[in-house]
Amino acid sequence: MVARKVDASEDESEEVQEHLKDAVEGTLRLKRLLSQDSEDGFSKKKRAMENSIDIDRRHRIDELLEKWDRLDDRVMLHVLEGFETRELEYLANSSFVPDEFNWRNIPADQVATQVAMWLEGQTLGGGPLDVLLTFRDKWKLGLDADSVLRTLSHKDLRYVMDHYDGTQNIGKLVAEAKKSPPLEGRTEGCMPDAPGLAAIGRFHRLELIDPTADAAVFGDANLSFALNLARHRKVLGHVGRVIATTFESLETLRERYEEIDETIKTLEEHYADVHHEIDCTRIAMNPKFKGLEGTIGAVYYNFPHAGAVGGFFDGHPVVNWRHENLMRLFFRALRSFMKVGGLVKVASNMGAVGVRFSYITFAAKENEFDHVGGRDVCRRGVRSVAGMLQVRMAARFLHCVLSILSERLQLR
Repeated sequence: MVARKVDASEDESEEVQEHLKDAVEGTLRLKRLLSQDSEDGFSKKKRAMENSIDIDRRHRIDELLEKWDRLDDRVMLHVLEGFETRELEYLANSSFVPDEFNWRNIPADQVATQVAMWLEGQTLGGGPLDVLLTFRDKWKLGLDADSVLRTLSHKDLRYVMDHYDGTQNIGKLVAEAKKSPPLEGRTEGCMPDAPGLAAIGRFHRLELIDPTADAAVFGDANLSFALNLARHRKVLGHVGRVIATTFESLETLRERYEEIDETIKTLEEHYADVHHEIDCTRIAMNPKFKGLEGTIGAVYYNFPHAGAVGGFFDGHPVVNWRHENLMRLFFRALRSFMKVGGLVKVASNMGAVGVRFSYITFAAKENEFDHVGGRDVCRRGVRSVAGMLQVRMAARFLHCVLSILSERLQLR
């Protein structure tokens, strides 16, 4: 009898609770693929890749390789095989041709960047965006609606944004909003007569998050951001904890930051939980996060990065997939832990070539998050169904807070 080799990822999957398996599926699948690559060798991987690509896509890839005279360029083949049909069609129909004499970027890198910029050109961009711009983009509203909504008060604008589902007449909904009573007993109900756009934007800039919910900070190297957040919440009288995490071990942090022990001590004095060696894409498998499903009201991830690979720039197509995948797995892992009404903020450089701003917004939308503003926040919402509040993992129900900043968020 031949002993069967047990896949480590299968063991890990069995350790995860049933309702959390969706949160780690992507991570385990990636681990299996990488393991198969190392065990099966290049030839088997190549055959599997060729079989997974349909005839039409394969034909388009071959045409592009021949058009650009890159038939022997394996990196270019790798890049093209990762594109969807519409992206291949764009390259085939455009006049773009990679420059083989470019001293800064290889042809495959140029192609990957060209497609990324084309996709980003169909978005609102990575700069400052107010909540109304993203609201209009989500529901495909015209300038007429914009001119009406920008004049509304805080109470009325919030009512329209919370109740619009794409089917109502904006004018009638605005009239309904004006007749609605102010929200009482909730932070969102403050200053009902203030200018709507300014009030909602300032509301999020002040970090007026759920006072009773936990707030998690991922990848905070020296824990300075988590410390500012803990102090901020204490001043506001919040009772929710701050869960401060680092990717590095405590020993590594002590080598890099001489003040780290004092920072941790201060955080603990503010009743914060401090955890080290936390992979934000695998929190569903981490016992330190057991029992936190549906309890986290705010998440912060400043300047995400999948780590440098020696000899490669962040934007090189051979390694750049790691950064894109980081965002996909991050948002997928969060879905089970976010509380209804929770906030998620990701800060990144607008010109980053590792984790591009589009990787953040696209990954969020793939996982049923909605991008509702740069420098602003997104909300995880609910819809009333037969008199009951029901969370639905679909657009409008997980509003991801993507605050794309060019510098570290300053809490004040």
